[in-house]
Order: sequence, then C-alpha cells, then structure tokens
Amino acid sequence: MVNKKTKKVNLNSIRNQIDAVDQSILRSLSKRADLVIAAGENKKEVGDKSFYKPEREARIINALISQNKSKLDKNHIKNIYKEIISACFSLEKKIEIFFLGPKGTYSELAAIKHFGKSAKRTSCSDIKQIFLKIDEENSFGIVPVENSSEGSVNQTLDCLQSEELVICGELELSVKHAFLSKSKKLENVHSIYGHEQALSQCRLWLSKKIPNAKLISVESSGIALEKAKSSNNVAAIAHASNANEFKLNILRRNVEDLKNNTTRFLVIGKINVKKSGKDKTSILISLDNKPGSLSKVLKVFESNKINLSHIQSRPNKSDKWQYSFFLDFEGHAEDIKVKKLMKKLSSVTQSLKFLGSYPKSY
Repeated sequence: MVNKKTKKVNLNSIRNQIDAVDQSILRSLSKRADLVIAAGENKKEVGDKSFYKPEREARIINALISQNKSKLDKNHIKNIYKEIISACFSLEKKIEIFFLGPKGTYSELAAIKHFGKSAKRTSCSDIKQIFLKIDEENSFGIVPVENSSEGSVNQTLDCLQSEELVICGELELSVKHAFLSKSKKLENVHSIYGHEQALSQCRLWLSKKIPNAKLISVESSGIALEKAKSSNNVAAIAHASNANEFKLNILRRNVEDLKNNTTRFLVIGKINVKKSGKDKTSILISLDNKPGSLSKVLKVFESNKINLSHIQSRPNKSDKWQYSFFLDFEGHAEDIKVKKLMKKLSSVTQSLKFLGSYPKSY
C-alpha cells in the first residue's frame, strides 16, 4: 500500500523541479530579449528600416518543429514561439497590424495567431481600408482571401489588382463557430446575429436546433457579438474565445455544419520577403482573349516543373469582358527556376504583376 505522505513528497519534488525549469526558462527568455534589442540596434546602425522578417521567423519555427522530440505537438510549439517572438519583437520595434473589425472577428483571431498578442492591432471597417492604411515598412494588414466552403473573398482579390502592396505571408485558420448569448438556455433565443458566411456555414444546425429563430445577417462577427451583448433573447455566431470579453455564455460549441471549414488569410505590406526555404509565390496575369491563351500558361508551369497550387479568375476592372488570373505556385522569386518561369510567362501573357514571395503556411 502506497503511503499518502510518500505521494505528497513525490508531488512536492516534481513541483520543485517544475519551478526550477520555469526559472531556467525565464533566464533564457531574458537573454533572448536582450539579444533581440541588440539586433535592433544593429539594424538601425546599418540603416535597415524593415524590422519584421517573415522569412527569419518561419525558419526559426520550422526548425524548432523539426527538432521537437517532446510530447508537445507541432501546434503547441508554433503557438508558444509565436508569442515569444512577438513579445521580444515588441521590445525591438512596435509594428501595427490592421485587420477587418470590429473586435472579436476571425480576422482579429488570425492577426493574433500570426503576429502574437504583443503586436498592436487596429480594426478597419472594410478590406479596402486595410490596404489604404498600410503606409510604412513596419505596418501590415491581414486579409481573408478564400474559405474552403464559401470560396474566394472578391474584395481582397480586387484590392490586390488595384493596390501596390505585396503579400508577405499566409496562414490558415480553422473556423470553429460557437453559439453565444446572455441567456443560459437555447430555447430563450429569438434572434441570431452573424456574418452572412457564418450563418450559411451553420444553417443546418440552426434549422434543427432552433428552427423558429430569426437569422439576421450583419457585416462581421464582432457586430454580432455586440448585438448579443445587448439583449437576453439574442445570440451570436462567433468564436468561443470572445465569450469572456463580451460577457456571454457559450451555449454550444462547434455548431458549424462542415467540421473542416478553414479560411486562408494573407499578410500584406510593403516589404519584399527573402527566401525561407519553404516558400510560395503569387502573381496576377491577364491574357489575350484568344483560344489556347490559358493553355500556354499551364504548359509553361509543366515544362519548368513548378507546382501550380492555385488558380482563380476575376473580372478585369479596367477592361470589360476581360479576366485576370491569380496564380499561386511553389518557390521564391529569387529561385533560378522561378526566374526562368517568370521570364517565359511574360512572353505568353498580356500583363504580369508580381504579388509577392513569402513563407508557406506552417
């Protein structure tokens, strides 16, 4: 029979070891912070105005993930080091992140996931405003570009056509909707607010659980949360992490109809990102309105043995009945293979706009 006193001694010993590890981690974090500040001073001396280096961050996290032999999984490592890097970076240089607001939207969650909680976040009323707000090398925007169930976000594609910013990164965010309300009972809810896409993504669940409730579409999940906060008989479809801030109850989690629903976001800014080793390039092309024009483009990718991962058409705003094509493919603009590809594409397209090379989502 195990003595209870022995168990308590063992637990105290384990806790003492945990405390020692925590002290060691704290010393290492302090040293890392000092080194980041020193790196920032060095950048100033050599005139490097771009402090945020997406390729450097991607290399750090990818290396740590590949070296990880602990019981922590890939996402644990990524989330921990995103926050460490964010906190240390804020000591070196303040950067501002513009997102589609108000507070509580999935765009804000994407901003936190990619830049950590230490970066300054500023909400914008629409995607166009995000593009217009970015006015220096150390301000960035995060914009949704496509959803796995609802398709492309056309306003983002149109802004990429018209504005002179580049893509600096990408991330994928799993869309997990929750049913939030001041009420503690599902049956007390008469009206449900949500973004049009959010309501659509939960339509089957809503029709089964509360078929008589009124569905009201609003511009964002942030607005839906404000509406739910104002009345006991109102609910919002939004992410569960907003419950505490908006003082709402989580009546149900994971109410989305498709459980693998994901939104891809782009990070936009004014810096050209260097190679990370695992990169993607995006371009915008327009073609002659002739048979076989698109086929020629696809053959260029095939002959250069470069994987074309995504292609999306969009009406050309400056020429009626003409279409532009957004292309994503593997590789970086600095790669010899990609340079050859771009040169060849220029000869078979009417126009070609480079949108950016950046680390692939990790």
